[in-house]
Amino acid sequence: MLKISSGDYVPDGCGGVRTLSGSEALLQRVLYRLTARRGGLVFLPQLGSRLYTLGSAKPDQRRGLARQYVAEALEEEKGLSITD
Repeated sequence: MLKISSGDYVPDGCGGVRTLSGSEALLQRVLYRLTARRGGLVFLPQLGSRLYTLGSAKPDQRRGLARQYVAEALEEEKGLSITD
Protein backbone atom coordinates (compact mmCIF):
# COMPACT_ATOMS: atom_id res chain seq x y z
CA MET A 1 0.00 0.00 0.00
CA LEU A 2 1.31 3.48 -0.84
CA LYS A 3 1.72 5.93 2.02
CA ILE A 4 -0.46 9.03 1.88
CA SER A 5 -0.03 12.15 4.00
CA SER A 6 -2.17 15.29 3.72
CA GLY A 7 -3.82 13.86 0.61
CA ASP A 8 -0.54 13.25 -1.24
CA TYR A 9 1.79 10.30 -1.74
CA VAL A 10 4.92 10.42 0.41
CA PRO A 11 8.18 10.31 -1.58
CA ASP A 12 10.80 7.77 -0.58
CA GLY A 13 13.76 10.04 -1.42
CA CYS A 14 14.81 7.88 -4.37
CA GLY A 15 12.30 9.05 -6.96
CA GLY A 16 9.60 6.63 -5.81
CA VAL A 17 6.83 6.56 -3.28
CA ARG A 18 7.00 5.18 0.25
CA THR A 19 5.01 1.99 0.83
CA LEU A 20 3.34 0.69 3.96
CA SER A 21 2.72 -2.81 5.21
CA GLY A 22 1.46 -4.52 8.32
CA SER A 23 0.02 -2.39 11.08
CA GLU A 24 1.00 0.88 9.34
CA ALA A 25 -1.07 -0.08 6.29
CA LEU A 26 -4.00 -1.10 8.48
CA LEU A 27 -3.86 2.20 10.37
CA GLN A 28 -3.84 4.19 7.13
CA ARG A 29 -6.83 2.25 5.76
CA VAL A 30 -8.80 2.76 8.99
CA LEU A 31 -8.03 6.49 9.17
CA TYR A 32 -8.97 6.92 5.53
CA ARG A 33 -12.28 5.13 6.01
CA LEU A 34 -13.11 7.25 9.06
CA THR A 35 -12.22 10.62 7.52
CA ALA A 36 -13.65 10.16 4.02
CA ARG A 37 -17.25 11.30 3.65
CA ARG A 38 -19.51 8.31 3.03
CA GLY A 39 -21.12 8.67 -0.39
CA GLY A 40 -18.50 11.20 -1.51
CA LEU A 41 -16.90 8.88 -4.06
CA VAL A 42 -19.30 8.07 -6.90
CA PHE A 43 -17.78 4.68 -7.73
CA LEU A 44 -17.34 3.67 -4.05
CA PRO A 45 -20.48 5.00 -2.34
CA GLN A 46 -20.05 2.72 0.72
CA LEU A 47 -16.52 3.96 1.43
CA GLY A 48 -16.15 6.44 4.26
CA SER A 49 -18.12 7.40 7.33
CA ARG A 50 -20.93 9.67 8.37
CA LEU A 51 -18.95 11.08 11.32
CA TYR A 52 -19.06 14.51 9.68
CA THR A 53 -22.81 14.64 10.39
CA LEU A 54 -22.45 14.38 14.18
CA GLY A 55 -22.59 18.16 14.60
CA SER A 56 -26.24 18.19 13.59
CA ALA A 57 -27.22 15.41 16.03
CA LYS A 58 -28.56 16.07 19.51
CA PRO A 59 -25.71 16.04 22.06
CA ASP A 60 -27.16 13.06 23.97
CA GLN A 61 -27.30 10.99 20.76
CA ARG A 62 -23.78 11.72 19.47
CA ARG A 63 -21.92 8.94 21.30
CA GLY A 64 -24.27 6.23 20.05
CA LEU A 65 -24.27 7.62 16.52
CA ALA A 66 -20.48 7.89 16.52
CA ARG A 67 -20.19 4.21 17.44
CA GLN A 68 -22.68 3.29 14.74
CA TYR A 69 -20.89 5.36 12.09
CA VAL A 70 -17.47 3.95 12.99
CA ALA A 71 -18.78 0.37 12.83
CA GLU A 72 -20.41 1.13 9.47
CA ALA A 73 -17.20 2.64 8.06
CA LEU A 74 -15.01 -0.23 9.21
CA GLU A 75 -17.37 -3.06 8.23
CA GLU A 76 -15.26 -3.95 5.17
CA GLU A 77 -12.11 -4.22 7.32
CA LYS A 78 -13.58 -7.18 9.22
CA GLY A 79 -11.85 -10.39 8.32
CA LEU A 80 -8.90 -8.71 6.64
CA SER A 81 -5.50 -9.43 8.05
CA ILE A 82 -2.84 -6.81 8.68
CA THR A 83 -0.92 -8.01 5.62
CA ASP A 84 -3.83 -7.55 3.16
